[in-house]
Amino acid sequence: MAILLYYVAVAKVFSGFSYSACEWDCGWYIGIASAGYDLHPHLGGNDNGQANWAFFPLFPLLLRAIHAATGFSYQLCGVVLNNALFPLMAVASALYLKTKRRETNAYMTVLVFLASPFSLYFRVPFTETLYGILLIALLFLLRGERTWLASAVAAFFTASRPTAAPLLAVLGGARMVAHCLHARVQGTDTARSVARAVAQCLLLGSVGGIGLLGYMLYLHVHVGDALAFKHIETAWGRHPGNPVAHIWHGLRARDLTAAAFLPGHEESLTYFALACLVAACLVLWAFLSGFVLESVLVALTLLLSTATGLWSSTRYIYANPVTLMLVSAFLQKLPRPVFSLILCVFSMVQALFVILWYQGSRFLM
Repeated sequence: MAILLYYVAVAKVFSGFSYSACEWDCGWYIGIASAGYDLHPHLGGNDNGQANWAFFPLFPLLLRAIHAATGFSYQLCGVVLNNALFPLMAVASALYLKTKRRETNAYMTVLVFLASPFSLYFRVPFTETLYGILLIALLFLLRGERTWLASAVAAFFTASRPTAAPLLAVLGGARMVAHCLHARVQGTDTARSVARAVAQCLLLGSVGGIGLLGYMLYLHVHVGDALAFKHIETAWGRHPGNPVAHIWHGLRARDLTAAAFLPGHEESLTYFALACLVAACLVLWAFLSGFVLESVLVALTLLLSTATGLWSSTRYIYANPVTLMLVSAFLQKLPRPVFSLILCVFSMVQALFVILWYQGSRFLM
């Protein structure tokens, strides 16, 4: 609550919390919630050739529902929704990590979530909170063998963001492999176990894919292109490419200057590239530490977020509950004074990020 009060207090210098929090992609979501999806790309102005098809429908649909029920502005609806879900996501993530590693402290994991500089995205009207809580719900349900309920959650998950479907495929494949290995270890009927594992994977994929397929069908009817959400990314200068090449290009850019983090300046590609390398090291540590599924999910997120360029990659990677769980697991292995110092640094950076966010710094978009 104290952190949220800081967001509100600082926003008074600007245009108030709900409006100042609505930067960058937030405007696209608000536009979808209030006026629906575009029929044609925008021509002229700063949005020349762009359209809101790149933004998936679950979040704006929830904004519209909350607006209809409360009469709040769409910006305020987004703030209320995310700040209500964020504590639930943090606690659920801490409990999930506890099931994986009993020696971890759930309270300390929640502190990592609250202090992380990138928890900024969990409080502003972006999709990170909704996407994150659905991802954690899927991990919990699949771990508890509740495939039918997990499939229902997955249908909403794939309607939340383009990266959801590939992660769902990994989750389904991981559960199938886990079932088969368990059957072999237990010495049970392998053929029957494999058939059951395949059936559960198909159930998860077919029901879970409804969200994505529903949006694709809508786009096909609405604009004549089921993959418009992918094709329109070229209007933002995003083209499919080699993630490793993009990261290498960022490292060679050598544009890591103080000005790159200030309002009105172009963002640093080197900053994004270095953040990706840190994430890669975290993935390697997690894999070697036994967080196999979680490391694969973060690795896939890293690859997907850099496949069309480095912009916004830090948001996709670090404003992610699975990444923050791994960060927490790593930090809790450090001496307590070091852990506390890092949390303090995290909090101070987040406080700075909030001010820069309200000022529209491009590196945070």
